[in-house]
Amino acid sequence: MAVSTRSTGESMRAPGPSAAAPSAASVADGAAGVVSASLPVVAVDGSLPAPPYRQIVDAVLAGVASGSLARGDRLPPVRALAAELGVAPGTVARAYKELEAHGTIRTRGRAGTFVAASADARADAAHQAVRRCLDTLLERLGYTPDEAVELVRRDAAARA
Repeated sequence: MAVSTRSTGESMRAPGPSAAAPSAASVADGAAGVVSASLPVVAVDGSLPAPPYRQIVDAVLAGVASGSLARGDRLPPVRALAAELGVAPGTVARAYKELEAHGTIRTRGRAGTFVAASADARADAAHQAVRRCLDTLLERLGYTPDEAVELVRRDAAARA
């Protein structure tokens, strides 16, 4: 399914699994390709017919759709992501430019590039609330991630 961008009229694939974007999990499980350490939802696989910039675009769109990238999340700088993925900076810049034209990301000069859109505003608000809660539990109160999950699970069950 293609979605037209607002400013360029070019078509972009809708988020979701495609032959153009390998999942980070499939690459990590032995498929050919490179996964970004700073942006794990992005993987580039040279054996796929889709160009690397398209794989980056599709991976970011899929990350937003799945909720693993939320509004306000900072993306790595172009040169840093290019170095991690083993592609030219122009490749990442082209992907970022297309994502910005689509309204998915916004660049704020020296402040960086951030996710501007989410697949679902309700899910985005919930994700931000969970992050604030986890910051408190993990950083301020010293819970482990497993303890924090168990605490939330118990409290949610008590409310049901």
